[in-house]
Amino acid sequence: MAALMIAVLLVACVGCRPTVQRAHQPRPGNKYATGFQIDDTLGLKRIRVFAPWNADSVMATYFVSEPLERIGASSATHIGMLAELGLLDKLVGMCNPEVSYHQLPPTCHHFGDAMQPDAERIISCGTQAMLYSTYAPSDQSAERMESVGINVLYNNEWREATPLARAEWIRFVAVFFGRLQQADSIFAEVEKAYCGLRDNRMSSQRPMAKGQQPSVLSGLDFRGTWYVPAGGTYMGALFKDAGADYAFADDERQSSIPLTFEQALLTFADADVWLGCNVPSRDALIEMNSQHALFKAYQTGRLYNFRKRCLPSGANDFWESGVVHPERILQDIIATLNGDTTFYYINLVK
Repeated sequence: MAALMIAVLLVACVGCRPTVQRAHQPRPGNKYATGFQIDDTLGLKRIRVFAPWNADSVMATYFVSEPLERIGASSATHIGMLAELGLLDKLVGMCNPEVSYHQLPPTCHHFGDAMQPDAERIISCGTQAMLYSTYAPSDQSAERMESVGINVLYNNEWREATPLARAEWIRFVAVFFGRLQQADSIFAEVEKAYCGLRDNRMSSQRPMAKGQQPSVLSGLDFRGTWYVPAGGTYMGALFKDAGADYAFADDERQSSIPLTFEQALLTFADADVWLGCNVPSRDALIEMNSQHALFKAYQTGRLYNFRKRCLPSGANDFWESGVVHPERILQDIIATLNGDTTFYYINLVK
């Protein structure tokens, strides 16, 4: 155990004593994020991560005594945060490195598939800790890494329901490298830009009744089911802050809503803008389902995917820098509603 105390010590896991905290409240020290908390204890930084499936349960606790020097990552979202902090030189390996939009260090190793990391390779590369996203109460890959002595840092930003809450997880990554002050500065600028866009949009937009703002449609039909974000989700929050009229804006669930094609057509047939139809071309929509042509947004050509910053390998910067910079995504959505230039989104007709 002494070797683990050099940089980070994992001292608590799933099942430890619950804390009292409402799920949607930011943790003390955070402005938006609900999934982690940082405080000072006995001269050390203590970081607690709360279980995504039980907000009152502490999933893991870490104490940091020295900055990490060798880190691994399981997700492209982690790469976005490391890059923003200037820490890619600390990256010794990544799961599925081909999905990284950023140029990784030439010495970066392949740590296997994100759903089943190669624990032996992680250890052999001298990795001090592994940034890891978990999606279920029982995670055999995480348990296996921990059983062989790998420090698993649960970076669960995906569970946050608002863009700024997700972006604030840069503080979680930074604290393990002694870069918390830098992260706070980065996040303050992101928050200022995001809130400025939202507030300027609200102040400049003449009061309009529901249904008079530009309306949006999201996603597409896949094997008979059309998943759309509820109003309480990450994308739902972006639609609201962009000033879009969205059919499920008042649905506070933090999950996707499954629709049949017929339900989607009934709800969104006259939507002005179609966002996130993640196909390479307008024709591809028809190849998937010829009835996509029944939507007004298809007919007018206001179709957008988020592949503008993509590599042939499939790497997509929307999932990397976009997590750290939700103000860019918000600006993009506002731009699609007004027909302006975008950063991540691309019009399928142009």
